[in-house]
Amino acid sequence: MMDWNTNTARKLKQNVQPERQLRPQSLAAPVNQTVPFSKFECLLTTVCAAIVVVMMITLVATKISIGNAQRQLQSVQTKISAVNNSNISQREEISDLTSQSHLNKTAVQYNFKDANSDVRNVNQ
Repeated sequence: MMDWNTNTARKLKQNVQPERQLRPQSLAAPVNQTVPFSKFECLLTTVCAAIVVVMMITLVATKISIGNAQRQLQSVQTKISAVNNSNISQREEISDLTSQSHLNKTAVQYNFKDANSDVRNVNQ
C-alpha cells in the first residue's frame, strides 16, 4: 500500500532563488565614445549629398529657364499687339479709301464720270 505521507510533491523544496552577489560599482564617470562611420554610411551620406546638390542645381536652372521663357512670351505678346494695332489701322484706312464719298471725290478730282448710274459698291 502507498503511503500518502511520502508523496514526492511534498518532498520538493520550495524554490529558493540563489542570492545574487553584489558587484561593487565603479565610481568613474562613463566615457562617451563615438562610433566610427562604416563605409556604407559614408557612401550613403556622399550619395545623398550629391543628389541634393544636383537637385539644387536643377532647381536654379529651371527657374532661370522659366524666367527666360516668360520674357520671350512677353516679347511675343508685345509684337502680336503691335501687329493687331497695325491691322486695325490699315483696315480703317482701307474702309475710308473705299467709301462712296471718297470714290466720288476722287472721280471729280480726276474728271471721271459715272456713265451708268445703276452701278453699286458691293462690299463683302
